[in-house]
Amino acid sequence: MLLTDIGHKVLLEFRMMLQSMEKVQQQVAAEKGLDVGTITIGAFPSASAYFLPPIIHHIRQHYPNLVFDLHEGSTNEVKEWVHTREIEAGIILLPDPQVDVIPLCQDDMVILLPDGHPLQSHNKIAIRDLNQQDMIFCKGGHEIAIMEGFEREQSQLQAQFITHNISTLVSMVRQGLGMGIVSSLALSTFPHNLTVKETSPLITRQIGIAVPSLHNASLAVQLFVRTAQELFTDSKQ
Repeated sequence: MLLTDIGHKVLLEFRMMLQSMEKVQQQVAAEKGLDVGTITIGAFPSASAYFLPPIIHHIRQHYPNLVFDLHEGSTNEVKEWVHTREIEAGIILLPDPQVDVIPLCQDDMVILLPDGHPLQSHNKIAIRDLNQQDMIFCKGGHEIAIMEGFEREQSQLQAQFITHNISTLVSMVRQGLGMGIVSSLALSTFPHNLTVKETSPLITRQIGIAVPSLHNASLAVQLFVRTAQELFTDSKQ
């Protein structure tokens, strides 16, 4: 069933009411010294694997009764969920001018090389040296930063394969089907023994937390944001 424009507006208002009720319940509980409530969080897969476990572990040590409702999707899906208030906070690729954002860290792209590749001897790999080379990369947020990085260096990106998860990319590189170009954050969540090289110049993307309104966020969301900043902001690393 498809919602009309009025239906979408009513649904958005309803979600705002539910989140306001949750905020009031958490404030009442806080007055009594209780840690109750539910927080709905979204993230794209590599961010979910990298950020959420330590954040949740840290919060649970102090607030064991806080419930986490987790949603995983592409970065564009997570942004849409924040816009429509389907979730209370999302870890996304910045920027997003429609909501409040809290920067967390810079994520650099790296090159993954198969065994015996001629570029293994290089300290860093120039983007221009990748011109028309067989490359493998993942969809879901990586591709825009990669294509822009190649365009700045007037280098042609030759995408031999486009995958949807890091495990497939690593397996293809291991079989010598091409060089992988992937975010260092995503790669850190997947064990491997392949050679990793930085690019020159760096290809980067910014990762942060998006909330509809930080001022109106529930106590649980504010706690989530504060904990993420303490654990992951670049100034803390």
